[in-house]
This record gives sequence, structure tokens and C-alpha cells, in this order.
Amino acid sequence: MRSHLVRLAAAVSCLAVLLAGAPTDACTAFLLKNPDGPVMAKNFDWDVAAGLLVVNQRGLAKTALVGDGETPARWTSRYGSVTFNQYGREFPIGGMNEAGLAVEVLWLEATVYPPAGERRSIDPLQWVQYSLDSFRTVGEVVASASELAVSGAPLHFIACDATANCAVIEFLDGKLVQRSERTLPLPVLTNDTYTASLDYLNRTLGYGGEPVTPEGTGSLARFARAADGVQEARRSPGDGAVADALAILADVAQPGHTQWSAVYELEAGRVHFTSAGNPKLRRLDIADLDLDCPTEPLVLDLWSEGEGDVADALVPYSTEANRKVIAAGFGAEAVEPPSAEDLQRLVVYPDGLVCTFEADKP
Repeated sequence: MRSHLVRLAAAVSCLAVLLAGAPTDACTAFLLKNPDGPVMAKNFDWDVAAGLLVVNQRGLAKTALVGDGETPARWTSRYGSVTFNQYGREFPIGGMNEAGLAVEVLWLEATVYPPAGERRSIDPLQWVQYSLDSFRTVGEVVASASELAVSGAPLHFIACDATANCAVIEFLDGKLVQRSERTLPLPVLTNDTYTASLDYLNRTLGYGGEPVTPEGTGSLARFARAADGVQEARRSPGDGAVADALAILADVAQPGHTQWSAVYELEAGRVHFTSAGNPKLRRLDIADLDLDCPTEPLVLDLWSEGEGDVADALVPYSTEANRKVIAAGFGAEAVEPPSAEDLQRLVVYPDGLVCTFEADKP
């Protein structure tokens, strides 16, 4: 089971693969500070377009899905959240909770996780859900990265909260490496280490050193263009934080591979998104949702029609919807499908969650 969870995490985390003999580069994420309030944004780039927006409730008791011999993390969700899921409920690519914390994952080939030791284990994607379920601040997310044994596909993470504090979390050479506040001069992340990305940025036009034009879809070029866009938007705000963030995402998008774009208003608790299947801008206000776990979980097919507020378009979650999106995800040529038994475990995993009615409302 563990090996297939690794493949699962690889697939949903912007895996760089070879398609038609050419490299497909992966995702871009950043925070944009603005008088309207901070917004975090992300392009999800991959060769599978299927996806679900999932509304996650407070008060659910959960046990991490881990391999034989590992001690799973256990928790009860304190906060409700909205997440983007391509390989099933509870394994999000990213999302935002009702406290204004957003977490996103990106592929990083250089990742080497520390050994678990005596710590409880959790898959990287489920750690995103754990963080959204449990925390309101970036500091808490960083602390949990050392308290739990996060291990699986090679990923790094960017987390931002409603105070506009961000952290980049990487696991390099078997050690946790985190940057925040003064050690995070630019809240931008692509698919090289943050140190390598800053080194490249220092060689681009406008940042000193030998000028380099950051063109193309490579990770370093996207980092430089996103950084330039963030700095320019701070100097000269345009039509608002959301519009500025969408413009930056458009500049670093990869035609044919950017499957959706998400912009999180961290103070307002509002998410805006588009998808390859529906390029119209849609939004969802977390405050308008009933997030107590006796309520049915809700989902939205990211390819569904609609524009503007989509609260009324949400439909009850079903095991069959979970099966459908997981099957689509494993249709990617670069992803080895799991056995029928392991696939079924992923499909029905959310059905075993128990509502405790004990979550503290924020």
C-alpha cells in the first residue's frame, strides 16, 4: 500500500514527466501582499485535468493511511476547509481553511525525508489535510513538520496565513529546512530548492549580476517571472489583489498543462478558481458553508459549468465521485496504477471517518 501512496503523492504534486519526448514543467505558487489583504495563488500543472473541489468538515476523527510497520498520525479536525483534490478526498494538492491558512505542495526532486524514528507517520498529501484541519498559523505548520514523520513522494511546501506570514518547507539531505519571515525574502515557490531559485533570481535583470532573461516554462524562469510580478504588483497595484494574482498566474501558465488556477483571499476566507474545463472565474466563501461534521460533505467537479459564486452548485460527496476522480488520476501515462485492492482502499478511506462533535469552533 505504501508504494502506491508514493505514486499517488507523486501524481498529485505536479510531477515533472516526459510527454511526447519533451519535459513538462510543474507548478508555481506565491503570496501577494496588497492593501486589499494578502492573497496566495497557485497554478496546478499536470497532464490530467480531472479534479474535485472538496468542502471538509470540523469534528472528524482521522487516522493517517500509512504502510505496514508505521505508526499513523491521529487527529480530529478542528477547522473546516476547502481543498483541491485530484486523487481523492483527504489527499489534497492544496487548499485553505476557515482560519485563513493555505497550504500548497510542489514537486521537488531533491527531497530526502528524515527517518521516522519514534515519530508518527503521515503521507505528504495527507499532511496538507492534517495542517488545514489543525492549524491557523504558519508557525504551527512548521512545528508539525518536525513533530511528525512526513515521508513519501519528493515534495516541498509553501504555507501562508491570514497575517501574510509564509513559510517554505523543504526536506533536504534528510533534514527539515524551513524559511520564514526574514529568511524568506520572496514568498514564491516553483520546482527547484528555494536557495537555487534565489541564486537564479540574483542573476536576472533587475536583481543584480549578469542579466538573464527569465523566459520559457522552466522552474527557475517561472520563479523569476512570478517574483517580478509580485514585486511589481506591490509597487503598483492594479485592479485589486485577486486580479493581480490572476495576471501573474497567467504569465507563468503552461498551455495544455495548467489544469487549474486558485487564488485564496486569506483574510476574507474566499477562494477563486478557474480550470482548463471551465475558464470562467468562480468563487466560494468559506463563511457561507456549514462546516460541522453532521452536515454532508460537499464537492464540485472542477470541469462543471458555472461562473461567480458556486455555493449553490455544490453537491453531496459520494464514494462514486471519489472513485471517478481517482481513476482519472491514475489514467496518467506516468503513473503506475495500484492494484484493485489498494485502489479500493483509497476510494473508501473517507467512508471510515467518524464525526466526534468535539471540534472547537474558531
